[in-house]
Amino acid sequence: MFEGHKNENPYAHLDNLDRKCTALFGKSDNLDNIKLILFSHTLGEAPRDWLTHLQGGPFTTFQEVGTRFLKRYYPSTLMAKIRKEITGIQQGGGETLQEYYERFVRLCASCPNHNLDETSLIDQFLQGMNDLDARLLQCSAGGSFNNMTPSEVRALIETMAEGNQGRGGRMGQVNMTSTVDLKAMESRITQNFETRFSQMLKAVGAKIEPRKCEFCGDTNHATDECDRLQEDVNAIGSYSNQRQPFSQTYNES
Repeated sequence: MFEGHKNENPYAHLDNLDRKCTALFGKSDNLDNIKLILFSHTLGEAPRDWLTHLQGGPFTTFQEVGTRFLKRYYPSTLMAKIRKEITGIQQGGGETLQEYYERFVRLCASCPNHNLDETSLIDQFLQGMNDLDARLLQCSAGGSFNNMTPSEVRALIETMAEGNQGRGGRMGQVNMTSTVDLKAMESRITQNFETRFSQMLKAVGAKIEPRKCEFCGDTNHATDECDRLQEDVNAIGSYSNQRQPFSQTYNES
């Protein structure tokens, strides 16, 4: 029963009526007429009185009544207020990811005409997450959300939220399991990056080779940086200079 109180959601009331009628009568051709007839019986005294004296009637479709109903009990000022709450949502201190996500879902459902697409909604949710959950979620996504669709990110959020609920963890309380999970995720990201980087280099014809001096075999420097090679070159140069007079004498003869 909808009484018209401020804490009541007219969208939820219409949706509830639609679901119940569909469950009872199926996808009947007369379903719209059935909802139109039953609608007044779902209202309290004040809303029923408003409907009785509503100008423009009688109405022939449930959509007409629903539109006027929402305009009366869900004004544009309230819609703007809810939309502002959605775009500025923040995870509260001590609020689990599960609680934060459920609050976000309820807020969006309370204002279906918020005019925000799925990408914007998910972006607002991510921006409002605390640092720990945001880091864990990003690790779960492989380090970036760039290659994921909004629906895939939402599915990942739901999975992580359910896991968080199962552990019963609160934000700001990092247990050993979370720490180990995070380290494992970071390790997988590092391995992922190295694999992809190697594949990228191979794709452009590059080859990764270990750094090794071909002269002395040391792996800590390249051949052209070898001190021993330079010493031998200098020694050979010095020996050649000492032999120069003999070479000149030999050439002259």
